Amino acid sequence: MNILRSYKRTRFFLWVNITGLAIGLAVSIMLILFVVNELSYDKHFENKERIVRLITVWEGNEQTTHYAINMRKAYTELPAKIPGVEAAVQLYQRGTLEVIQEKERFQNVRTLCVDPEFFKVFRMKFVEGDAQTALSNPNSIVLTRRQADIIFGDSHSAINQILKISDRDYAVSAVVENLPANTHFSFDALLPMKSIDDWMGGMPGLEFLTYYLVSADASLSDVRSAIEKEYSSITTAFGESFSAKVYGKTDKLTDIYLHSDGFSGNIGRMGDMRFVWLLSGLALFILLLAVSNFINLFIAQGETRMREIGIRKTNGAAISDIVRQFFSEVSGIVLIAFIIGVVLTIILAPYFSELIHREIDMVQLWNPTFILSAAGLFIVTVVSSAFYPALYLSRFSPLDILGKRMIRFSKRRLMVGVVVFQSIITIVLVSFILIVNSQTNYLKNIPLGYNPENVVTIPMNNTIRNSFDAIRQELLSVPEIKQVSGAQHTFGRGCSGQGISLLDNKEERHSINEYRIMPGVGELMELQLVEGDFFKEDAPDSIYQVVLNEAAVKMLGMSPPVVGKSVMYTWGITEIVGVAKDFCYAYPADKIAPIALSKTNWGGTIYIRFREGTDRRHALEKTAEVFHQFDPDFIINATWSEDIYNQKFETFATTSRVITLASLLSIFIAMLGLVAIHLYTTVRRTKEIGIRRINGATPEAIFTLLTSDIVKWIVIAGIVAVPIIYYMATHMLNEYSNHTSLNWTMFVIPILIQCIIAILATSGVTLWVLHQNPVNALKKE
Repeated sequence: MNILRSYKRTRFFLWVNITGLAIGLAVSIMLILFVVNELSYDKHFENKERIVRLITVWEGNEQTTHYAINMRKAYTELPAKIPGVEAAVQLYQRGTLEVIQEKERFQNVRTLCVDPEFFKVFRMKFVEGDAQTALSNPNSIVLTRRQADIIFGDSHSAINQILKISDRDYAVSAVVENLPANTHFSFDALLPMKSIDDWMGGMPGLEFLTYYLVSADASLSDVRSAIEKEYSSITTAFGESFSAKVYGKTDKLTDIYLHSDGFSGNIGRMGDMRFVWLLSGLALFILLLAVSNFINLFIAQGETRMREIGIRKTNGAAISDIVRQFFSEVSGIVLIAFIIGVVLTIILAPYFSELIHREIDMVQLWNPTFILSAAGLFIVTVVSSAFYPALYLSRFSPLDILGKRMIRFSKRRLMVGVVVFQSIITIVLVSFILIVNSQTNYLKNIPLGYNPENVVTIPMNNTIRNSFDAIRQELLSVPEIKQVSGAQHTFGRGCSGQGISLLDNKEERHSINEYRIMPGVGELMELQLVEGDFFKEDAPDSIYQVVLNEAAVKMLGMSPPVVGKSVMYTWGITEIVGVAKDFCYAYPADKIAPIALSKTNWGGTIYIRFREGTDRRHALEKTAEVFHQFDPDFIINATWSEDIYNQKFETFATTSRVITLASLLSIFIAMLGLVAIHLYTTVRRTKEIGIRRINGATPEAIFTLLTSDIVKWIVIAGIVAVPIIYYMATHMLNEYSNHTSLNWTMFVIPILIQCIIAILATSGVTLWVLHQNPVNALKKE
């Protein structure tokens, strides 16, 4: 190959170039593909530019909260009052249900209740059935192709088949294509909203996601303003009952995933723009490292081609011929690196997806934006790399080149600048590994306020629920089981919202989170009491009781002791029987919000605490034996409380893994270039080293001489990196209510690590030079 023949004497530099650039490109392509995928959410829907979602803004308790859920009136009353609304639909989450088909049971079927206009707002492809009749019958159900294939083996066989959900029969009326992964909500089955008419009247608050399709001939901004104004008039009285200001706000469909403030609980999927920016920045950094390395090494090699350029010009070659030669060589090398980079991307993408717990859609490789970006990157890399040998060296006369009188351009200064730039990036990345890990450890050391270890929660079906007391007694007879109770909520997951006020100031109502729990859950979860006690099983049902956390007591302005006092709660006058220490039931980085634990005698989830040292698998086997005495076909869908808590740190863990991987790759790429540059500069100083050794310089002194420059460059990079790290880290940590503090080790250790790695990486070249005979070096011209 002509390119390889041209670099026969410097093949080491050539393959370092190709390897560094290919790895940098592969990682950058994977990161860019992820970013492109995140930015593509909901853009596959027809009429996506005309769909908006309603947000409920709640201003109260000196804070503002945005909820993606709304009142039912946003669907039943609002659309008729605004001419620009073509259609409206609401979504209500039924959760992950058990679906029974004859004798087979299917767990975790994600189910939404929707209004008939769902397929008018969100147009989908039908495998079977049609949009007009799919949701017309209250006892109909729509399945996705994936779920129909799971249940029936063939989506075409699903039509009119009967499925049982919560002791009610539903006939499959349609099968639709699966929603793509880049959709902010997802489902396996749709039920008509009419299927919950019998208990929908008990949901006068914020329960439903609401979407509007704006007419094509209407002004989107005007209709959005009208929706917000009309919804605000609907919610005024509702907000006043809580002493809060409640009003509406809208989001465009394509802005929901990354740019919406609306918290939608478990109904919708929300992205994190900070994570997108993080991966975008890492992609840019790694790309800059790889490309700057590539360019730097070509510039370093430029002088080795001077004699060739001089001879070619002496033989009549024009500047354009030399320019064409260098550009064609560099283009070929960059093309090889690009091809290797794309192949590495295809091979490594599944592993990277698993690392970041996100899907990378390889179809985005054919996205026009991605192709144009790749073409632009190719051109920039080629032009930047070929500029020095092609456009600078070629303009000198053959006599200047062969006489070595023409080099005034400081390659050394440029190469040092690139090394410093690369070191800055790697120091910043290593620092953020320490900062993210420090923040994670800080949050993990915050007192949790309850004990999730050895606790499992299991959703109950109707059969198990109706036999709860008997099952509880059977479970308690198992030696490995310590405590059993039940609740309507799961600790560490979503809450309900209620209103609370003092009896002597009923007008000033406060919103408060709520867990509805059965007697025994407080003791089972080992909540810590400040005063009072938990619920007693023998307490009469006619008396409403709550346990408040410290944040709730503070919000109400109550002074201890508060046990025995009553408050006005959603259900009426309610007695406070206990005050629990604040416990972390939401995100550990956020301030603990007020919460009420209300007593219920009915639960959808059973809580079991096992004795210490019980193996999880063995524990579930023992539990299953008891459940199967009452329902032989019951499937245990267990969730360990400890896992729920650990999942709250997944964002930090993922960020740490990504930054660690990026740092290792950055260091590897930078060290490739540093070793090559060090080899080049050391070889150029062979005669100087020979003279020093003949004059008595020790190997230690020569080693120090050759490595001192590297340390000096990295220290300079560290001085530049410190303020960058401080600014970025302070900005990141201040976004969290609970956060660690910065200390000097987060700034100094990365610099030391970079110095040590650089010295180790280049020491092989230095030792090789020291083993050369200095006399042979002096014989060379």
